[in-house]
Amino acid sequence: MLKVAFIGAGRMANIHAPALQKIKNIEIAGVYDIDPEKSKTFAEHYGIPRQYASQQELLEDKSLDGVLMCHYCPDHAASMMAAMENGFRYIFCEKPAIRRMEEGPMLLDAAKQYGAKIMIGHHRKHDEINRKMREVIQSGVLGTIRFAKVQFSNPFFSRGWDDYFADYARSGGTTLDMATHYIDLLNWFFEADPESVYARAVMLEKTIPKNLNPSDYVSATLVYKNGIICGLESSYQRFGVCYDNIEVYGDDHTVILRDGKLRLYGKKEFTEYDVSGAVNCYELQMQEFVKMMEDGKERQTTLAEGIRSATIGLGMLESSETGKAYYF
Repeated sequence: MLKVAFIGAGRMANIHAPALQKIKNIEIAGVYDIDPEKSKTFAEHYGIPRQYASQQELLEDKSLDGVLMCHYCPDHAASMMAAMENGFRYIFCEKPAIRRMEEGPMLLDAAKQYGAKIMIGHHRKHDEINRKMREVIQSGVLGTIRFAKVQFSNPFFSRGWDDYFADYARSGGTTLDMATHYIDLLNWFFEADPESVYARAVMLEKTIPKNLNPSDYVSATLVYKNGIICGLESSYQRFGVCYDNIEVYGDDHTVILRDGKLRLYGKKEFTEYDVSGAVNCYELQMQEFVKMMEDGKERQTTLAEGIRSATIGLGMLESSETGKAYYF
């Protein structure tokens, strides 16, 4: 029986725990959250036997085979380093992987030194509709790919200024917290290196006075070295409509994921792909994490992939801060 423990008992931990409990040969043996009440509630809800008094106490528990990190982004790099230094070889860490550029090379070097296998929580690679979209793109049916569009809107944003997701210094706002999901997909779709990114972000530019509720929007142009130009929009707003769209345009065909439907368009026809009956992406993600612990082979999203998407997101933040394009 493999044993794991959670660092952080918030929203994502409550998504991953029930998915793990559906898998044979895995036990959630403990939890630590900076808020003891959250640890207590989480442990009672999932029947977890141990609540740790500190992160260090958890990391010193030699009975554990793996750890899942579902706390906030600024703590990810330090916690992964501490876990590796305490002998953990199997780590799942929520995205984004890093909050500062310099953390990426440090983590990659440490993982190589300690032989650690780390998954980053970009769950969209495990969604069957995104897998099918990549299959279509990789098949070559689009011809030469020229550009892509990404549009995401969360119209139910209810956070205040004191909240993590409205604190750019900690979360990076919708730029780092949300847009990196799509960057991770674009990197995976195109298998190309980034050349540059230019971005403007509403919250980072501090145009909203503190007596009004925060909202957040980023608009970015990401250019890959193979010439593909990508327009990205992501917003956390309070009113309007929800959308979650990806469009990829080639010389011969266009593939569009919109309103949960994936279609390949030609001049006068389209093909719609049926991905009904697929395994829930979060459940598949946890299955892959357990398989990684069982066979020692890396699984997506790998640490290197997660750092790559976060690095592009951080480049977007720097671009918005300086008003200049960021070159990689």
